[in-house]
Amino acid sequence: MSRSSHLQRYFGITEEQYDELLEKQGGCCAICDRHHSEFKTRLAVDHDHSTLRIRGLLCNYCNRYRVGRHRDASLLRRIADYIEQGTDWYVPANRKKRRPRKKKNE
Repeated sequence: MSRSSHLQRYFGITEEQYDELLEKQGGCCAICDRHHSEFKTRLAVDHDHSTLRIRGLLCNYCNRYRVGRHRDASLLRRIADYIEQGTDWYVPANRKKRRPRKKKNE
């Protein structure tokens, strides 16, 4: 199956529309911002499987692992808030490292 017929059959878009979306994203994956020329394959058309709305173009890694497993936008916002907030506590920079345990036979 040609690229053109694949895009039309599975996503209902033309190659021109794909190229337009790629240009709108600056030629990069919408998540990791790496340029499409860094990948061996073309950027994937990411879409919401429940609404079928096309969201953008992603590299295979972002499509599969960063977005593919996490479809709840409110959960992702909470994760981002959690990462940015943290606490006012810090792990001591000069903490003592544990000595390796001796084996039972020694």
